Amino acid sequence: MRDQPGFLLYRPSASPQKKRAMLCAEAAIGGVSTLSGVPLGQLARDPILKRLLEAVASEAAAIFQAAGEALQARPQAVAAKICRNSPNQTHPWLRSLRRFRRTGADAVFRPLLGTARRTGCPAPMLAVIAATLRRLERSR
Repeated sequence: MRDQPGFLLYRPSASPQKKRAMLCAEAAIGGVSTLSGVPLGQLARDPILKRLLEAVASEAAAIFQAAGEALQARPQAVAAKICRNSPNQTHPWLRSLRRFRRTGADAVFRPLLGTARRTGCPAPMLAVIAATLRRLERSR
């Protein structure tokens, strides 16, 4: 799967279960980091941001579970590991917004929210994050 600008979200050779876990982690990391405006490492250190990151990743994982699709790893653990391994890095979506460019976040949120609608799984946090990012992109 590619995001809007054409960057790979994961390795092409990854299993479908790993790809779904990475998609959930990316939605959580990208959304929380971009809206909070902090580097990735702070998401793993700050207790409130860490809880929010875990909640968003859990909500994304619940969507795939409702669709009967397995995940290879817990998205919460994947997201936390990515944040710990890149402590000073800002998320590309945040950098794009700061440069008045599109983020490509729709490529992550569209399949998640579409699956949520089809399965009837509630996804209020993901919907709010996606709508807020869309609005920020348009206002720039």
